[in-house]
Amino acid sequence: MMRKIWMILLSSLFLQGCFFQDQNSTIHHEDTRFMMDTIVTIETTGKSEDTLKSTTDKAFAAFQEIADETDSYAPHGPKDLYAINEKAGTGPQKAAPHLLAILKSAASHPHQELSITLGPVIKIWNDNREKKTVPSRAEIADALTLTKGSRVRIDETTGTLTLMPGTQIDLGAVAKGYAVEEAAKVLQKEGGFQTALINAGGNIKVLGEKPDHKPWRIGIQDPKDPEKVLGTLSVPPGTAIATSGDYQRYYEVSGVRYHHILNPQTGWPSRNAHSVTVVTQSAFWADFYSTLLFVMTPKDAMTLVENNPSLEMVYQDLDGTLHISSGLKDLFVQGQ
Repeated sequence: MMRKIWMILLSSLFLQGCFFQDQNSTIHHEDTRFMMDTIVTIETTGKSEDTLKSTTDKAFAAFQEIADETDSYAPHGPKDLYAINEKAGTGPQKAAPHLLAILKSAASHPHQELSITLGPVIKIWNDNREKKTVPSRAEIADALTLTKGSRVRIDETTGTLTLMPGTQIDLGAVAKGYAVEEAAKVLQKEGGFQTALINAGGNIKVLGEKPDHKPWRIGIQDPKDPEKVLGTLSVPPGTAIATSGDYQRYYEVSGVRYHHILNPQTGWPSRNAHSVTVVTQSAFWADFYSTLLFVMTPKDAMTLVENNPSLEMVYQDLDGTLHISSGLKDLFVQGQ
């Protein structure tokens, strides 16, 4: 269930396979695995095959640990999300470290329009998608009552989470971004690489300066034509990029498309944008904001971004018009 849009990487692309060596003795390493219901690729360059492989393996290990802790659909351990959701309404439950960190960060955000407790509503939509049906307004309204108000209590001292009865946490809007950021931290801690690119289904982080000293170039897929791009971003090392869109996960009933990005106020698919791309320094916040801004109107989204100097955005509305934040005017080239 790929939530994020694949981005076309226009930086120096690496050959498929494990290793190759160019004439300047630079080793290129690429490893691709399936995690968190998407394809995750880590590409690195450096001088040592063994070092690149070891560092990449450690980054993937961190990614898998986070995937297990935040999986709401299958059990992995007593402190992971599935187990805690199962015990909603039964008092404080010990929570895994990454799970606590994600919830703490999300709870600290001043804009609470992005809900992490939409699990009951998401379940209804998942069930209906399997049957190619549309839920009733009453079904969604009833499920929304389990998402309103203070549903989760975090106790950092005891490392516990307390969920109100019926509460179901779903971290689909932020978990991949968090995992990308943590994998990048592992790469930076281990070192031994010159450049690195992590791509988890369109949640991207780039590290290291390219040999030609040029910016990393990332193309944003055109929602209406996967063979084309809306435009190309030129970004420095350390940049994170994430895109949310209405055309990767959806189904149709009677000619109406129902995609997976829900407005937490209504419980229905948001109808403001085709795609929203966020550029910032943290992959977690890129993931978070790409979903948050997607459910907002273009005007409200742009106001939020322009008032936050750490954020930039490319927003395509339902008419196909692009709304580009001021900080990207010289970094985004449309249609290339």
